[in-house]
Amino acid sequence: MKISTTRFGDIDIDESRVIRMKDGMLGFEHLKRYKLFIQDEKIPFWWLQSVEDGSVAFVVINSLGVKPDYEPVISDAEVNLLKIESPEDTVLLSVVTIRSDPLKVTANLRAPIVVNAKKMLAKQIILVDSDYPVQYPVTENNAALEGKEKPEIPPSVSAL
Repeated sequence: MKISTTRFGDIDIDESRVIRMKDGMLGFEHLKRYKLFIQDEKIPFWWLQSVEDGSVAFVVINSLGVKPDYEPVISDAEVNLLKIESPEDTVLLSVVTIRSDPLKVTANLRAPIVVNAKKMLAKQIILVDSDYPVQYPVTENNAALEGKEKPEIPPSVSAL
C-alpha cells in the first residue's frame, strides 16, 4: 500500500505491518491505523505515522527505555481487548513532546500506547489511579540519550 505523508513523502508500507488502534489516539480518535517508523536504530525516538492522514504523526519512544521500572497497570478488559496472550508480545510506547531545549524533552507516561506486536493491535490507555506523570523528563535515567550506551530495539518492536 502506498501512502503520502508530510514527513516522509510517498512511501510504500506493508499492510500487515499496520497497527490498528482500538480507539485512536487522544484527540485523534477518528484515525485508527498507524505505522511505526524507526529511522535510525541508534536514536530512541520513533515515528507513529497515521496511515489515514499523512499529516498526522507522533514522536514516540519505548516507555521502558525512558523508565526501566515502568509498570503501568493494564486492566483485564484492555488485555482482552488487545488480545494479549503474553507480556513478551507487548510494547509500551510513550508520546514524546519535543522542546527547543533537547534536555527538556518529555514522555507521557500517564497515557501509554499499549501495542500487541503479535496481533498488531494497540490502544492508548489513560492510567487513572497512577503517579506516572504526563511530562516525564526523557533524559532522566536514560543512558541511551546521554550517549553512554547504544539503545536496543526490543524484539517485539522489531516485529512492528
